[in-house]
Amino acid sequence: MPYLEIRKLEKKYKDFTLSASFGVEKGEFLCIIGPSGSGKSTLLSLIAGLDKPDGGTIILDGKDITSEKIQKREIGMVFQDFTLFPSMNVEKNIQFGMKEKRKSERKKLSDSLLSLVDLEGYGKRSVSSLSGGEAQRVQLARAIAAEPRILLLDEPLSALDAPLRKSIRNAIRAIHDSTGITMLYVTHDREEAFSISDSIMIMHDGKTVSMGTAEELYRKPSDLFTAFFTGEGTALPAHLIYENMEGYLFFRPENAVLSEEPINPDMYPMHIILSDAEILSCEFNGSAYMLGLQYQGYPMLLQSAVKPRRKTVSVMILKESLLNLE
Repeated sequence: MPYLEIRKLEKKYKDFTLSASFGVEKGEFLCIIGPSGSGKSTLLSLIAGLDKPDGGTIILDGKDITSEKIQKREIGMVFQDFTLFPSMNVEKNIQFGMKEKRKSERKKLSDSLLSLVDLEGYGKRSVSSLSGGEAQRVQLARAIAAEPRILLLDEPLSALDAPLRKSIRNAIRAIHDSTGITMLYVTHDREEAFSISDSIMIMHDGKTVSMGTAEELYRKPSDLFTAFFTGEGTALPAHLIYENMEGYLFFRPENAVLSEEPINPDMYPMHIILSDAEILSCEFNGSAYMLGLQYQGYPMLLQSAVKPRRKTVSVMILKESLLNLE
């Protein structure tokens, strides 16, 4: 049985319904991604007990906690907005959830947590003197100080600039690895999810669409939504390639090869050859050229190591890289 199991959890609103079922193993780092309004934050609120579900069950470590009070769930939460207590210094903020520990233990643990989040010596500082990144690190330390069974993070880096986001996300992963705590991390940033997660769950319109590792979701998406949400790609109507096939054939830009010369299909039996594709755009991204093409009126996206000279080209796609998706 998973450490955290969500069984047919539902929350109904006037124009939106959340419906989710999934499991998380103990010590797992799960990233939950999806477009705005897909139900990611609502799901965390239900698990934390900040909101009540209209149906379904939340099982944590074999116990039904669906109706448990927030304080009894032993679940920590870090929000995108900084929620530190301005009247307390850094040390007191971290020690807020340690009321059952002796003073000497609180001091020792808060110092240890400050070291863990790379803020040694910050204990006596006022929270108003902290930068955004420092404040978020203190929030993390405070959440862990309460020794939660699960830590929920709701877009904790969205208020930070790009370089700082990368630094803090690496710190969050390091905290996970050193503590072994189970984490559920909501983000809309695909790169962020890919870089720090053990596994990823994709949500859309209140439902869990796909779940797997970053590599699994990128290389073998189960549907077109997952395919495009996890990276760039092309979806051509399958009947353009195979007469009686339905749905779409999807491939990634790196799985196609461009040729400015005509290609003899008999020489490449393992490939699909698309002739007379027209190049519409060419952008250099620092390591390769990303090409926008059109084939029989349908858009395609290809990656090329060299800038093409001609506007009309042929495209080779390895057959085994094509995915038939709906």
